[in-house]
Amino acid sequence: MKTALVTGGTRGIGLETVRRLVAEGYKVVTCSRSKASWGEALNAHPELAEVDHQIIDISIDSELEKLFSYITETYGELHVAVNNASPQIASSGRFHQVDSALLKDTLNVDFWAQALCLKYEIQLMKPGAAIVNVSSVNGLRPTPGASMYSAAKHAMEGLTRSLALENIPSGIRINGVAPGVTWTPRWEERQVSHPNIRQEVSDVVPIKRFAHSDEVANAIEFLLSDKASYIVGHTLVVDGGISLTGA
Repeated sequence: MKTALVTGGTRGIGLETVRRLVAEGYKVVTCSRSKASWGEALNAHPELAEVDHQIIDISIDSELEKLFSYITETYGELHVAVNNASPQIASSGRFHQVDSALLKDTLNVDFWAQALCLKYEIQLMKPGAAIVNVSSVNGLRPTPGASMYSAAKHAMEGLTRSLALENIPSGIRINGVAPGVTWTPRWEERQVSHPNIRQEVSDVVPIKRFAHSDEVANAIEFLLSDKASYIVGHTLVVDGGISLTGA
């Protein structure tokens, strides 16, 4: 049985990706910071009972090392990996006014932790393996009010392309997916204090709605599959056209 890793697989895009890979017959390992979040996912999707869920905080280097040591000892190798984990942005606001510790936290979680995941994943892969990094349209355009998040995602774009080229001789394909606004539990939480947020944001998207998590998972599933066997170092934008505008 092939083994897959999906970080942040308990909600939204990550959960939908876990469901896809389970349906395709993978043994899926996923992780989150909370046992409760995985419990909620299992209640909604009991077919995921065989998923190997690990509780870790990817922002802590030692916990990431522990996760990959566990994968190595238990499964020996990875066939596919999806780097999806990304918590709520901690450093929103005007850059010069945001606390430096919050800026560093965003850079750590949205870039450095992802880079470490890639380092460990590649070490566990053989020819034919594939990785998808879940980036953001904010890694392709300026994002005032979330500058460090945007910077981290721009860095991920550069790392994705560099590692894609570096690992072609090893037979490992690395690509990215850049979602636009996607209706996930994070947006549902924001809707509590801002009841009109879904319509207001939808109004600035050319397609006039949020993406659904399964629409982003479609792109991830494709890039991991043999149908994308000649696609390397590409970022597939899934954003309803918003990156084509100045919004």
